[in-house]
Amino acid sequence: MSTPSNTRPLAGAARRRREASTQELPDYCARPMCRSPFTRIVGPGRPQAFCSEVCRRAAEKELRQAKSLLAHFEDLTAQLRVDIAAFGRGGLSPAADTTATEPATWQAAAAAVHRVSGVLAFVGDNDDPLAQELRALHAAVSPVIVDHTT
Repeated sequence: MSTPSNTRPLAGAARRRREASTQELPDYCARPMCRSPFTRIVGPGRPQAFCSEVCRRAAEKELRQAKSLLAHFEDLTAQLRVDIAAFGRGGLSPAADTTATEPATWQAAAAAVHRVSGVLAFVGDNDDPLAQELRALHAAVSPVIVDHTT
C-alpha cells in the first residue's frame, strides 16, 4: 500500500520551513567553570545554554552543591545571631546591626509599639498585673524601635 501523494509535499514543506527558521549563532557556555565558545542552533524550543550535555550535567551538580553550601552558611549565620543575642547588651544591638532585620520587620515592630501605646492610653493608671507587665514591655521595647525608625 502506498502513501497518498499529497502527504509527501507537506512533509517536505514542513522540513523546509523548519530549516529556514533555524540559524546558527556563536555563544558561550552558561556553566561558569567552562565558558567555552560554541555554535548554538536557534530555532523552536528551549535555547541551548551549554556547550555539551556533559557541561549541562556538571552545571546542575555545581548548582546543587552551591545551594547546599549556601544553606549551610545561612544556618551557621542564624546560629551565630542566636549566640550573639544570648550575650545581651554586650553583643550587637539591633540598632547597630540593621542588616540583621528586614525593614518590613522593623515597620511591623513599630506598628505594634504604636498599638500598645494606644492600649496603654485606654487602660490608664490601672494597677492590674497585666497592665503593669504591658507598661514594662512597652518601656523596654519602644526606645529600640524609636531609635531605629528615626
